[in-house]
Amino acid sequence: MKRTFLAAILIATLGLNACSKLTEANLEKIHNGMTTDEVKTILGDPTSVQSSGVLGITGTAYTYHTSNSDVKITFLNDKVISTEGDFK
Repeated sequence: MKRTFLAAILIATLGLNACSKLTEANLEKIHNGMTTDEVKTILGDPTSVQSSGVLGITGTAYTYHTSNSDVKITFLNDKVISTEGDFK
């Protein structure tokens, strides 16, 4: 029973990574000036989001993490200003 449960979790996790839209080809489509919605259309929902704002300026960072990659996309007032990360 315990082995079956662990096997199911492993298969589900691998399946999620296999369905990820985060690929090098998709990441190359991301460029400065794109909106958060445009990025999500290409890469899907991020693994985590951090936002802060001061005096009407909003900064947001999307982090995408898979077993093959770690990517951070930074937005200023809903526009991409930088992309960093790599694929293993």
